[in-house]
Amino acid sequence: MERISLFEEFKRARERRPGDAAFLVASGDRSLPISWRTFTDDIAVISFIIEANVPGAPIGILGENSYEWMVAHAACLFSGAVAVPIDVNLNAGEIADRLRTVGARVLVHSSLYAQKSREVAARIPGLITGGFGSRKTDFFLNASRKAIELGIKTIWSRSPADDDRVSMIVFTSGTTSEPRGAELTTRGLETFCEFAAQTLAMKHGDRSLMLLPLYHIFGIATTYLMLVRGVMLGICPDFRRIYDAVERFRANFLFLVPALADILTSKIEQHGSTASEALGAPIDWILTGGAPQPARSRERLAGLGVKVITGYGLTETTSLYSLSPSDGEPRPGSAGLSAAVHPDVETKVSDDGELMIRGPNVLKRYHNMPDRTAKVLDADGWFHTGDTGHIDEDGYIWVTGRISRTIVLSSGKKVAPEELESKIMAIHGVKEVMVWGDGLTREIAAAVYGDIPEETLKRAIGELNLSMPVYKRISRVLTRREPFPKTASGKIKLTPPDEIQTR
Repeated sequence: MERISLFEEFKRARERRPGDAAFLVASGDRSLPISWRTFTDDIAVISFIIEANVPGAPIGILGENSYEWMVAHAACLFSGAVAVPIDVNLNAGEIADRLRTVGARVLVHSSLYAQKSREVAARIPGLITGGFGSRKTDFFLNASRKAIELGIKTIWSRSPADDDRVSMIVFTSGTTSEPRGAELTTRGLETFCEFAAQTLAMKHGDRSLMLLPLYHIFGIATTYLMLVRGVMLGICPDFRRIYDAVERFRANFLFLVPALADILTSKIEQHGSTASEALGAPIDWILTGGAPQPARSRERLAGLGVKVITGYGLTETTSLYSLSPSDGEPRPGSAGLSAAVHPDVETKVSDDGELMIRGPNVLKRYHNMPDRTAKVLDADGWFHTGDTGHIDEDGYIWVTGRISRTIVLSSGKKVAPEELESKIMAIHGVKEVMVWGDGLTREIAAAVYGDIPEETLKRAIGELNLSMPVYKRISRVLTRREPFPKTASGKIKLTPPDEIQTR
């Protein structure tokens, strides 16, 4: 498998195809290109500022998906700083807590989050803040450009930084526990790119979108993958405009979470009987990750002529565990081919059915949390995912549930809520579901959000119960008026049972 160096790939694009578009930005009814020369020039300028003022420092990045966000992140990777992506949905206090945790000295932000950035700075004395396109930032940019013009050497004249150092601290988007800062490396990103480049069909000149939130590792990893493969990236800062962006930029393929895939599917169905008819060009494939893709969602997209494939990974594994080959036959329900085909990555299933992985994509540790680290990373370097599943004889991954969610009944029987959730999601009109249980009373309950009358839902679940063993039957059904709150990756946050129906 060919080794990928992000630094060398960026440098090669700068030297060999400087005029090619790295990004496409919407402007009126046109799409304006941002060339690789401009992109790498801007990375060099920001890297110069970092090295001159805060060398090696953790730097928070707060903002919607944008060209400037990617420049800031790449500059951290290549200059020796540590990028700390920040979830834009957090309040100022939560952001300040994360920045204090990692010892961040700088917070860069978009204009949309300028006020929130000021509120964060008020909580952290000495924090340096800078806005994309602000007057203060422009002053530093212009001074740095002049220094470079006068002969100061840029990062592109040097050897790359150590790709095995901690270059990112990405906070987990856990469904129940307090977020933890996973220390990740550039080598981890490169490992993802190496495996994905062999698994997914994409080529120089293809087009796609930067849609997944860049404060989540799935968005970061797939963006770097597309850049090193020469894919032109349309920038879509607002996921609610996903259909318009796909149509405008003529995306050949997409990386999405299931919720975004459903939004796009509904929009396509409103405009035509196939994706080609609605958009004027086909979508070759869509890869969904971050959360399970319901069978009904896959079927809807397949009916529109769009191939749906899946991937599985975690923040702690730099978004990598498995990917479905884009040119193979889909295996519904599978999470794709194990990353163990990569020469530096190993996967296995423990004796109690837990999926495990070892390789350069695995986190170094949780930042300043040795006890937490020891619970997931053993002495031999194996990361315990916390997910149950199995690997079939062809190397495909099948995720069956989450260990922490397993319902253990007083009879000793075990029930995976995810199995029941999958069956309920197959009921027409159900959009979201969460199942939980009480081991002592043996009562299993389900909360459902969707477009389905309550009596119809209860009748359908009653019929479902008849097809299952007695210990797996659902005894209580609650309906919700609103969707469940979700994490950045689209997973349902596990809501306490006493709050489920009141929201």
